[in-house]
Amino acid sequence: MAKRTRMRVEVIAVVLLLMSLGACSGDDSPDGDKTGAAAEADDAVAGTFVGEVSGTEAFVAVVAAPVEGEKGSGAVQIYLSDGGGLSEWFSGPISDGGFVAESDDGDAATEGTLTAGSVTGTVQLPDGTTVGYEATPPSGAAGLYELTISSVGELSGASAAGLGVTGQITLEEAGTGMLRLVDGKRLEFSVTQTPAGDLAHLRAGQVRLIVLPDGELRGVAKGQPSDGGSFDFLIQSA
Repeated sequence: MAKRTRMRVEVIAVVLLLMSLGACSGDDSPDGDKTGAAAEADDAVAGTFVGEVSGTEAFVAVVAAPVEGEKGSGAVQIYLSDGGGLSEWFSGPISDGGFVAESDDGDAATEGTLTAGSVTGTVQLPDGTTVGYEATPPSGAAGLYELTISSVGELSGASAAGLGVTGQITLEEAGTGMLRLVDGKRLEFSVTQTPAGDLAHLRAGQVRLIVLPDGELRGVAKGQPSDGGSFDFLIQSA
């Protein structure tokens, strides 16, 4: 009798063990799905990438970020500048690790693919030509900077990654400027005046710059209205 009781207890124990293992290994449970979605969201590409546009003097900066309040979604902002007349701003959603975007004035378009280590893509320029580009995560103080100019020519602002910068700029027909980066480097640049228009796509007193890891930079600035008019300014490394 005791032997039969022990056998029954052992059978029940084995059944309970198998049921426990089956519950733990199920990947189709709601909790399993939730874990997968969270992992996918964690794998979304985010950050700043900078590089050069092949066949041109232009630099490119790509900023990828999640969309607030929309889990698993993202968007890119892209700036392209050669410091000599080309200045294009793009924005668009990220879908399946890629993006397609039109410039804010509708005269250029870009598409690309994002990974954690790079952004590769093409851009159709306003003149109709299509060129390629590759951008990588910046080192040091490189990145995309949005700055403002005070009434006395003082520059201040930060990169898309939150790196602060200060400096000076002289907005004249042939001006100069200097940036002080957080890593201690000082970058000098030249400023060339051009008639006001849609070139900069900026508000008065704003500066947009792309800085590469080697310290080379490109960008534009918009002056404050003066005597009923204003000017845009092209910026390149000195």
